[in-house]
Amino acid sequence: MELTLAHWLYAFVTLVVILTMVFRKGVVLPTLLGTFLVAWVYKGSLVTGFTAVFNANLTAAKELFSIFLIITFMVALLHSLKDLGADQQMIAPVQRIMTNGHVAFLVLVGSTFVISLFSGQHLQFR
Repeated sequence: MELTLAHWLYAFVTLVVILTMVFRKGVVLPTLLGTFLVAWVYKGSLVTGFTAVFNANLTAAKELFSIFLIITFMVALLHSLKDLGADQQMIAPVQRIMTNGHVAFLVLVGSTFVISLFSGQHLQFR
């Protein structure tokens, strides 16, 4: 298989997107333009370039919707715990030994591990 102009253009757009991320700029415009250009060059049709951008956005939205939904529910649950004051009550037993950020991280890792051992106990493999 021989590399075509579309392949080289794809590689160039990938480098542009990586450089854009390195310079901490927005990647939306380069990716949209890159998708348009690669599809246009690959198929040779201007309309196909626009269609590819639309289909790419539709596919991304379909794939990412479930992730956004889970994040939304987790944030809502976190806020409800905070409103009830349950977050403070959950930390109260181990708060004395959390003297700095590193120790707090290790304590939370350990306590989460211990809690996860008990919460998965009902799952028995046969």
